[in-house]
Amino acid sequence: MKNTVMIVLVVMLLGAGAYLGASALASDRSETTANPNLPGATADPNQPERTAEVKGVVLSVDGDVIVVERYIQDPAEELTDEEKAAKKAARAELTQEERQTLKAAESAGLETERVSLTVPVGTPIVQMVLDGDAPVAQAATLAALRGGMEITVWTDGGTNNATAQYVKLASAK
Repeated sequence: MKNTVMIVLVVMLLGAGAYLGASALASDRSETTANPNLPGATADPNQPERTAEVKGVVLSVDGDVIVVERYIQDPAEELTDEEKAAKKAARAELTQEERQTLKAAESAGLETERVSLTVPVGTPIVQMVLDGDAPVAQAATLAALRGGMEITVWTDGGTNNATAQYVKLASAK
């Protein structure tokens, strides 16, 4: 009987510890998500945590197929965490138009390739919009995609003739 009571107490303590640990991790993530200025933060809590396979500019949309001029190498991947934080802080001082102009200038010299992606019905699509000074993810539809828009796409693992699993449009002007 004592052994059973002891086992029950140990299981309850382990369960309580797991619950409190998970709660602490969840609150840390929500704080990071809520404050996009923190390192590793995103204004989109539903964004996949892995690196997107396709990042580039939309060339055309035909039904559920989009053609993207994909950046072969994202220059941000070459920066250290400190350099990324400094770059983000500097851009925070710019207006939305200045940020977009700077981004276009940086993207102009990048090597690209043309890829085609299928975006099935029901694929989450979000567009980043400004709520005051903070970017916020807002639900969008395939109809919101236009030529010339910056886009980031998480796929089923491929870059060409792949199927989109999550689509994120750059900030609205």
